[in-house]
Amino acid sequence: MDFLTALYNSYNDSLKNDKVDKHDDDNTILLPIYHTSMKSRGNDIIQVTLTKNSQILDVEYLSADEVIVFPVTNDSVARSGKNPPSHPLVDKISYMLPENKEMNDLYRTEFNNWYHAVGNSEVKSYLEIIKNFIYQENFVDDLLNSMYKNKMIEYTRKGLEVQYVEKEGDKVKKIDLSKIFLTFAIADFTGYKTVSVTEYVALHNDYIKYVESQATNTVLCNIGKEEQQLTTKHRGLMGNAKLISVSNHIETYKGRFQTGSDIIQIGYRTSEKIHLMLKYLLENKNSRRWLGGQQYLINWFSKDIANTEEVDITLPIFFDFGDNQSEWAIPSVSQANKKVGDSFISGRKLYDKDSDYYVAIIDKASNGRISLKYFKELKVSQLQTNLEKWHNKYSWNVYYKNLGKTSPITPSISQIVLAAYGVERNGKLELDNDNFKKDQFQNLVIRLLDGQSVPANILTALAMNIRKRLNYPKTWNQIQFTTLALFSHYREEIPFMLDRQYQDRSYLFGRLLAVLDQLEALTYMTTPEKENKQKENKRVTNAQKFWTSYTSHPASTMATLIQKTKVYEKSLVNSKPGMFYKLENEKIEIINALSVYLTKENEANKPLDYRFIFGYYAEIQFIFTKSEKNESEE
Repeated sequence: MDFLTALYNSYNDSLKNDKVDKHDDDNTILLPIYHTSMKSRGNDIIQVTLTKNSQILDVEYLSADEVIVFPVTNDSVARSGKNPPSHPLVDKISYMLPENKEMNDLYRTEFNNWYHAVGNSEVKSYLEIIKNFIYQENFVDDLLNSMYKNKMIEYTRKGLEVQYVEKEGDKVKKIDLSKIFLTFAIADFTGYKTVSVTEYVALHNDYIKYVESQATNTVLCNIGKEEQQLTTKHRGLMGNAKLISVSNHIETYKGRFQTGSDIIQIGYRTSEKIHLMLKYLLENKNSRRWLGGQQYLINWFSKDIANTEEVDITLPIFFDFGDNQSEWAIPSVSQANKKVGDSFISGRKLYDKDSDYYVAIIDKASNGRISLKYFKELKVSQLQTNLEKWHNKYSWNVYYKNLGKTSPITPSISQIVLAAYGVERNGKLELDNDNFKKDQFQNLVIRLLDGQSVPANILTALAMNIRKRLNYPKTWNQIQFTTLALFSHYREEIPFMLDRQYQDRSYLFGRLLAVLDQLEALTYMTTPEKENKQKENKRVTNAQKFWTSYTSHPASTMATLIQKTKVYEKSLVNSKPGMFYKLENEKIEIINALSVYLTKENEANKPLDYRFIFGYYAEIQFIFTKSEKNESEE
């Protein structure tokens, strides 16, 4: 199924399941066709509440982020230019002012055409109350009096500019009415209930009937497969950028088609459903994921279009990295990502396997055009298989301190990109090249969904970064964890925990690096007070200072580090003899195992590969096992 058809079918499914035009709490509204929405900034939408006699009951600015819904025309939904087309009911005050004749004529024409065609008597009564109010010559002054004079605030109006002073001594404030939208509500319209334009579903349905009764130039819609009014104008999304558009340069289709509309015939109704479905997915926090810049990933299910379970494939599990290099903090798992783990990783099935899953990546390529970068449809069962495959291949065991056990954790896609290409600033990894970041993110998402492996460029970047410890003083745990997780697909070869039988050269040198690191580090942690101070002001050990040199020239650097740690051995043997002997025994065992390589000139100083970090990590975990307590007391 193609992207447009998937959106169209999803809208129709929502209609069948009564999910369109639902105003439930703060949930995103899937708009009815031929309508649009607008979010208040707190100073750009005024709602006037009228009595049934068309008198003002209340006037107020809608609070920030409150959303209004109102009807639009095919021309007004993306209007521009001088005196652009008017909306038929809710619009800017400048369209409703009788003194602004040219624009007011546009507004009254649209309003009256609909008003005279209304068949529902209740809806007609609603519109008549509004009509009687806005047809009053001085309705704007009445509105301003309610806003200001009734609150003892002095104001003056000159055309579309209002000036007022809230209290004596304050500066004069100005309002440009040409930028203010006016919407309506009627008090006690149905019983004692106040009904707004936004929530009045019967009004919306009547407008839909009105628009479709005006249909001319009908064609067979190539997507909807039914006779509809042909449209060549399509809604803008993400500003006025178009998902569907015909080039103004006729040479792009001349010779094959007579007109741009010959390429594909799309009905007005179908276009509305496609664009309103995409608008909903972009606005619904559960179905969209910002990838950087103007690029978004959207995903939804055929049996859960709202994605109420909040599945986010870009965040399999989020891990909160601890500061202490020798222990991991408990992961911070959001409710959304916990459900991903429950559903697709731990085996708990929240979805019907026969349900379809859709995912797309779209980008605002320019101010006028939206680009579809990727689209895929697959069964939930296949999605589950691919996510589990990714998790099993790219995870690393992490210790949950509060549970006293380990569990395999998968780094998020964002963590992978940042660990591979990020630069540490202010204790965080950042990547400035937005286009590059988007490309990497997109590539990883596609590979995850297609059941493919992490690309080689990511692994290469991580293998390089793991050699540069001093570049990541605050984010080292994230670099280390991500590298371990992504290279762990070699787990049949590389053990999770310390394996004394594994004699790989890089692995052994990694183990030795951990021992030399801790011989020095532990001398600063001889008392609880010193240990706490060490955590606050971490001292960089010689092993960390020589990290890059050690991974590039391990044999020669090893000799330097062994010499530099001798002074710390004397301190450690007095403060923690058990730990000293444990580390000393490890050092002797590892050097003996390395002797076979150290005697070969071409092997001794050869750079280490990624296996060294597995040896380093395994040795650190061994050093800080429970036996530490017993040995330190010997």
